[in-house]
Amino acid sequence: MSNLLSNLESKLQKQEKTNDQIWVEPSTDFICKRTPDGLIKYVTPSVQSMLGYAPGEIIGRLYTLFVHGEDYKRIAKIAMPEGEEVCSLTYRLKRKDGVYIWVSSQISVTRDPKTNEPFELISVTSDVSSKIKAEHFILEYEKLNVVGQLAAGIAHEIKNPLTSLKGFIQLMKAGRELNQGYLAIMEEEIKRIEAVSKELMLMAKPHKSDFKTFNMNDVVDHAITLLMAEAAKKCVEITRKSTLENGMFLCDGNKIKQVLINLLMNAIDAMEQPGKVTVGISKSEEVLTIIVADNGKGIAQEHMDKIGKPFFTTKENGNGLGLMICHKIIEEHNGKMNVESSSQGTTFTISLPIQ
Repeated sequence: MSNLLSNLESKLQKQEKTNDQIWVEPSTDFICKRTPDGLIKYVTPSVQSMLGYAPGEIIGRLYTLFVHGEDYKRIAKIAMPEGEEVCSLTYRLKRKDGVYIWVSSQISVTRDPKTNEPFELISVTSDVSSKIKAEHFILEYEKLNVVGQLAAGIAHEIKNPLTSLKGFIQLMKAGRELNQGYLAIMEEEIKRIEAVSKELMLMAKPHKSDFKTFNMNDVVDHAITLLMAEAAKKCVEITRKSTLENGMFLCDGNKIKQVLINLLMNAIDAMEQPGKVTVGISKSEEVLTIIVADNGKGIAQEHMDKIGKPFFTTKENGNGLGLMICHKIIEEHNGKMNVESSSQGTTFTISLPIQ
């Protein structure tokens, strides 16, 4: 009798294991179970179609060995969900042939019921390379669109120092002597032209996400500088208010600048009369917050739930991609962007986790 029970128990255990595999293995995504330290305990066979590895080739290895170095630095501190929450991350994994692909993982944590300490991470990972490629294409399209809109303001910014340079050259020709005072001013005017040109080139140049330490006060100031001429034409005053003593922050500074330029341009466009736009920056222990607030006409309430959706726009010549790209860039930084609006104006709040 004991042998019979033992055989039945063994068969039941095998059946449970088979049922578990039937449940998790048909998916085109792959499921991975690993320790909190990243040691892979189990992975579904579908990993081979995505990464080229058979399960036996990666079980027992550290998951982080397959994560792109740049992405690991970005996601390392947020890859452990709090409590019973599910964490969603987008990053690159290395295939067996050495090529990196973009993936999206939904990660949950199993905790010890007595100590509440994590003892297992379970992730469901999808290949999102095609989606990321399409989003990058739209991002570059919108970036060039923004550059085109900035062209008039940029031309104005360059025209003023060029006029100044021309005047000094004529004065020097008339005097037929080298005036050191003139030369110093001319040098400053050339630096102004270089600065504006550099900012424009950074905006137009296609580039992948480049997370480095940037001074956020400088990032905001650069965005404001690019739009000063456009704001002046509509009698709009842009001011920055910052409580940051140390503005250094890990991010893709050029992409954050692109978000700010989009928001500032929208704010300027919303002004039907002389107005004000304020860019506020603050930081807590966990979050850096950027607020862009204007006192324009606001956004109609029936349009609020459509803000950020592709091809929705209230502008005559708009395409609705600008705010969608802004949301995408903030998501790449694992942040959030919210909007509030009334007849008194509109406020965009960007929250970026400190990494």
